[in-house]
Amino acid sequence: MLHGDPRHTHRALGGAPRSAPAVLWSHDVGGPVEAQIATSADEQTLYVASLGGSLTALAREDGSERWSLPLGDRVYATPCVARDGTIYVGSDSKKFVAVSPEGKVKWSLATDGDADTGPVMASDGIVVFAAGRTVYGVTPYGHLKWRFAAKRKVFTSPAIGPSGRVFFGSQDHRAYALTEQGALAWSVDLGADVDGAPAVGDDGAVFFGTDGDEIVRLDPDDGRLIWRANVGGYVRGTLSVTRSGDVLAGVYGPTPREVRVRAGDGSVIGQFAVQGTGAREFGVHGGALEDDTGAVLFGTQDDFVYAVGEASDLLWRFRTGGDVDAPVTLLGDGSVVVGSDDGRVYLLRAM
Repeated sequence: MLHGDPRHTHRALGGAPRSAPAVLWSHDVGGPVEAQIATSADEQTLYVASLGGSLTALAREDGSERWSLPLGDRVYATPCVARDGTIYVGSDSKKFVAVSPEGKVKWSLATDGDADTGPVMASDGIVVFAAGRTVYGVTPYGHLKWRFAAKRKVFTSPAIGPSGRVFFGSQDHRAYALTEQGALAWSVDLGADVDGAPAVGDDGAVFFGTDGDEIVRLDPDDGRLIWRANVGGYVRGTLSVTRSGDVLAGVYGPTPREVRVRAGDGSVIGQFAVQGTGAREFGVHGGALEDDTGAVLFGTQDDFVYAVGEASDLLWRFRTGGDVDAPVTLLGDGSVVVGSDDGRVYLLRAM
């Protein structure tokens, strides 16, 4: 699922290449890729959602197409793959679907708005996602268990904390927490749109990014503000939490960069800047991935994927033919899977 787990930590198993990798293969999926690429449990199949309106299954070995399923409209949402192989994904056709590993629709649920956020799976098997201004809890059989409506559009993929609490943000400027049953636990006005998905730390602390140029830490029990850190640009991508507990966030212009923030006090303890245009709408969107050596990988709107060491030193970068807004995926053998707005999927491997 998005960032690999319901808390959105984005900690991958395996080590990414430490120097410039080679392109093993690339494949055109017929539309820009802005969703993270998910995999089957054995990592032999890659599931790619595209703005061309399809969900496509590619063979990990050579990138050949196994099947492609039209979903009726653009797909921004990262697919979620269940233990039984079922793929859950929504689209701008205002539908949320369950798809078999063979590419057949098992069931479809009509939603109140564009189903354009990545679903996550709770410990009891309930699939949680947002569409329009509504967050849904759905059983694996497609039955609606609960729903909750915010005041405005929800662009964030929900995150689920250790206690089962569901966290998300909305364009009504609020951060929300729901109980496992979908009832409101609390909401907090953060003063600006919350478009990036939150992340939850190992201790349950929840972190949000906002269009107020801030990252904030909230108490998961009551929503109390612990700290807020101004980073000088929109924070619109999904946040990540490293193994050491630091928060990783992509920042938009005028100085686009990836920042590392100390969870304890919100201080910025590392950053890596990329070439910007000076525009507030240009920057780093896709949430950063941490490999098991501490290296951080992220894409940017300058068309590159960057690999950066713990000391914010550049290890390598790889150029695609378009913006890289989708978070990257790291396979267990160290291969890096990249989706780009050029409509291609790239598999990169150490030389």
